[in-house]
Amino acid sequence: MRTSKRESILQRAIELIEAEGLEAISYESLAEASGMSKSGIIYHFPSRDAILRALHEYMAANWEAELIAAAGGPAHEVSQARRLRAMVISLTRPATKAELLLEIDARSHPEFDECWLEVDRRWSPDIEGIEDDELRQQAYLVQLLADGLWLHDYVHTPALSEEQRAVLSQRILEMIPDDA
Repeated sequence: MRTSKRESILQRAIELIEAEGLEAISYESLAEASGMSKSGIIYHFPSRDAILRALHEYMAANWEAELIAAAGGPAHEVSQARRLRAMVISLTRPATKAELLLEIDARSHPEFDECWLEVDRRWSPDIEGIEDDELRQQAYLVQLLADGLWLHDYVHTPALSEEQRAVLSQRILEMIPDDA
């Protein structure tokens, strides 16, 4: 399947972020990285904000596809426990530099954060709606542990080995009650 020009530009943008950081995103750098002219980039993205918005939307869509694959279906078709497991699975792999930098960027730009929040709203279980205090606290703990594991390699050294990450991921998943 052929990748659209727009998607190809976004993939090159992600590669630039991985290599040089979010500040590296410009018409000139994207034109060079994608083998297009600057006017070709402008045709698809009329402003730098349009590039950033498209990057956030693209990454959020990729995250949702990962969640659907992990849960075995869309959020509205699976139980809260399966949604929570899918969230944990998606967060127990290490974050990429692009994901991390875009996540940080989203927090300071509410207009970009909304696409991430939409995915989160669909997939996060209604923890507040869990009546049993112990189950609710356990669900919060599971999410906190998964978030921490996702960020681990950026805030601690040395990085976790694949085996360590797999063992910790399994332990977190085992904490999810079937009726969460």
